[in-house]
Amino acid sequence: MQARLENIQALRGVAALMVLIAHVKDAEVDYGGGGTLLPHWPYMGVVGVDLFFLISGFVMTHVAFSGERGRSAAARFLFNRGARIYPVYWTVTLLLMILYVGKQMLFAEGTPFPNPVETFLLLPDDHYPLVPVGWTLVHEMYFYLVFAVFVMWRGANVFAFLGVWAAIVAAGLAAGLFAANAWTKIAFNPLTFEFIAGALVACAVRRGVTGLALPALCAGVLLFAFETALFADRLYPQAMGAFALRAAIFTPPFALILYGAAALEHAKARIAPAWLRKTGDASYSLYLIHVPVFLVVGKLISIALPDGVLDNAALIAAFAAGALIAAFALHAFVEKPLLAASKRLGDRLFAGRRASRLTAKKA
Repeated sequence: MQARLENIQALRGVAALMVLIAHVKDAEVDYGGGGTLLPHWPYMGVVGVDLFFLISGFVMTHVAFSGERGRSAAARFLFNRGARIYPVYWTVTLLLMILYVGKQMLFAEGTPFPNPVETFLLLPDDHYPLVPVGWTLVHEMYFYLVFAVFVMWRGANVFAFLGVWAAIVAAGLAAGLFAANAWTKIAFNPLTFEFIAGALVACAVRRGVTGLALPALCAGVLLFAFETALFADRLYPQAMGAFALRAAIFTPPFALILYGAAALEHAKARIAPAWLRKTGDASYSLYLIHVPVFLVVGKLISIALPDGVLDNAALIAAFAAGALIAAFALHAFVEKPLLAASKRLGDRLFAGRRASRLTAKKA
């Protein structure tokens, strides 16, 4: 399989746009006046997070099987994952801190910031990070740490590894360990099963199981559309915090969609539209930056326009356009340079370690 799967990149774009749509709906409620224009169902876009988790499991498995295994490979794997997550996240966190300071100075509106260490390091905590969507990155870092064990363990069978991981999570849930503290709420969270499901999809596609690609993709889209159209008012917000129910509801359609998209590309080279792949390229920036954008846009428009239909329409358009413009700018001028710099650093760091080991062996 090729190093970069274009349809998976497009699915990243889909997931980010889903989250954006849901938060535009949220922001209209927060900043708009005189009712809302958007219906209830856009709230369902929050489960773009669940799609992200499946994609993450798929990509990590693909990366593990496409590269080396062993302790050095595991260290490089963790370095790459940290370099992918932290620099842009820190950039947006600092930007949001500046905006909140400005809000305090201009409007005397304070913002609680109880957990700076946990926020910056993405450690488990009972409070959201300052960038609210960062709660999902805490899960991602947990996934990466566990999966690094698989990368390090040369002889590990992927199905046995995933089975043991799933069994540990299930046992922890059955024993009531989930709610013990903030750390167990990550370690034994049922959303982990979404990551594992994505990993299993990657295994199937890598083994050439691609014959049901199009039917699976269509079935997944139809199933999610059915859930959204008929149950959105019951699923949001009720199912969002019930993680076992959430994983049970949304893993099946997203696993089918993920499998269908990846298998279509693997078997027949059917590629998603370029605009969606480019959105996927900027999906992490979009995921992070839309919260600060909403803060600025919402405040400006709520000051400039009176409450009413025009106010809400302007908010919706400005939220969406502003977030997309900011995301592509952040991706081009911050995310890509940071990724390039971290890759150069990683190449130097791990090339040096490898040279030292070879020298030691010769000696």
